[in-house]
Amino acid sequence: MPLRPDARIAVIGAFAEQPRYQGAGSSRINPTRLDTALAEIRALASGEVSYSPGFRLTPESVGPAEELRRDAAEAASQAEVAVVFLGLGDDAESEGFDRTGIDLSADQLALLDDVLAANPSTVVVLSNGAVVALPFADRVPAILEAWLGGQAGGGGVADVLFGRVNPSGRLTETIPKRLADSPAYLDFPGEHGHVRYGEGIFVGYRWYDARELEVAFPFGHGLSYTTFSYGQASAALDEDGNITVRLPVTNTGAVAGREVVQAYVSLPGSAVQRPPRELKGFVVVEAEPGQTVEAEMLIRREDLAYWDLRIDRWRVEAGTYRIDVAASSRDIRSSVEVVVPDGDAPIPLNWDSTLGELMAHPVAGPALAQAMAGALEGFAGAGDLMPAGAMAQMAGSLPLRALLTLGGDAVTPETLNQLIVLANGSPRK
Repeated sequence: MPLRPDARIAVIGAFAEQPRYQGAGSSRINPTRLDTALAEIRALASGEVSYSPGFRLTPESVGPAEELRRDAAEAASQAEVAVVFLGLGDDAESEGFDRTGIDLSADQLALLDDVLAANPSTVVVLSNGAVVALPFADRVPAILEAWLGGQAGGGGVADVLFGRVNPSGRLTETIPKRLADSPAYLDFPGEHGHVRYGEGIFVGYRWYDARELEVAFPFGHGLSYTTFSYGQASAALDEDGNITVRLPVTNTGAVAGREVVQAYVSLPGSAVQRPPRELKGFVVVEAEPGQTVEAEMLIRREDLAYWDLRIDRWRVEAGTYRIDVAASSRDIRSSVEVVVPDGDAPIPLNWDSTLGELMAHPVAGPALAQAMAGALEGFAGAGDLMPAGAMAQMAGSLPLRALLTLGGDAVTPETLNQLIVLANGSPRK
């Protein structure tokens, strides 16, 4: 791709003539007109364009599956390039029920195998509302993900195939290799009418990247008829805590194009659980062949916040953040670090805070150590049961209320309350 208008083209697949262009159920509307990819391809082509349905969309469709595949393979063998339209029908995607898998139908996969055997120069065009598995990705020279393109989708597909437009779309979801790799695999569909959302914050690409799972195509991936190179990124923090990321992007191909530059953020050593990287900004830049343009993205301070269950509000953790500028969540082109100061009030301590948190306080920590000097010596005597380092880790994770038991007479409820008031009322730094 792009296809030559004068090439002999074999259009294969029932979706080329009977497009799946919208959702089923109550979302269905009557279009004013409906473009088919087959008609639009023929309108743009100057060479011969044949058509073979290849498979049956419904059981009532005419022709045995084997005969349809045989005819399609014969047409492909006589063409310079085959364009195979595959996808999901209304019976696979609709309101009122959920998909139970991500595989294309067996007859469509068998058709593609036969076409590839007859003509390796094959383009696959997909019509689907959500991702499907692509076991053929490494055997097909080009895949065009058309999704549900609406009533004019046929014309849009033809424009992309012949290069009348330069595609620049990016995947808004990860395409996994198999359903079992997806975040909700063990929790969905649940049982007895209940579904457990067990993936937490690790939804979508965050799950696949955190698990380091091999995927068919990552979140944010997309190709076009040109290529882009990225320069070194820079980051500047303003007085409101917002981060501006800039970097030069160069069109290194032969045609004009658009590039979706993405900014992913991470915080190594964070005190809370985080994905390896999170998309926090993106920008679309346009450039002529050989032209360099500046991409600029703003990452607001509040975009760095996480929900702190201890205080029931959003909080920005101070630290050195890493910003990866990328072409997808797996295609990092440039990185830069920026120090984000602590602009939020300290987390107040309470009886459920840990011993480690109180001991780390510069005022309350020494006061607690002095109050518990004798008790801590006795507690440390358990060192013959476990190493001292392990003992310190265990003690540091204990809730402060445990001191009422471990501290003996040295720590009373009144003493503990006084230490908490001291910690909350004194500066941390």
